[in-house]
Amino acid sequence: MTKAKPQGRGMARRQAMLDAARELFLEKGFECTSLSDIVERSKGSRSTLYDQFGSKDGLLRALVEGITSTVWELLGDETGPCTFCEAGLIELGGRFVRAALAPDNIAVYRILVAEGHRVPEIAELFFNTGPRTLERRLAERFRAALSVREDAGSPDEIAQIYLGAMLGDLHVRQVLGLVPHWSDEQIDSHVRIAVGIFLDGVGRPAQ
Repeated sequence: MTKAKPQGRGMARRQAMLDAARELFLEKGFECTSLSDIVERSKGSRSTLYDQFGSKDGLLRALVEGITSTVWELLGDETGPCTFCEAGLIELGGRFVRAALAPDNIAVYRILVAEGHRVPEIAELFFNTGPRTLERRLAERFRAALSVREDAGSPDEIAQIYLGAMLGDLHVRQVLGLVPHWSDEQIDSHVRIAVGIFLDGVGRPAQ
């Protein structure tokens, strides 16, 4: 289990090892990266690595925990009248997309896609404490607004659809390296269009 984060120089050494592990897992693959590789790249020591992370799996777990503690906790504890309004959904969507597309987070996602079958418990940790947790929290925020819409799906389904609409194909294109970086203008435009369709629907054909 990952230990509590240290302070000062200990924090810097820890971060150097996380950075080295992320780079090497992408360059060489999780299976082919050795602890010696990580120690050499980070200019740290094997004893520090064992003390902070315990193992190579512990390093990957710490990278995942870093994402799930910062990227997916976007809703906070706030509740307000604008939960389901256009401005609120655009603001939340912009924060969500920018967090999901951050280079370090894309890097860890690529590692999990490539290596998740080798470490399924860490892939499950990412999914359950990341996307699934965000969906549940968002569904709770949507519940009251959806209670007056008899033809709407369940709050959980609507939350999944909203998050999927926000990412669109921006995420998969960046994961695949087809687009190295999306501009703020591109992200803002995509989010505005996606929220508009989410709120209005694409329209039903005339009967």
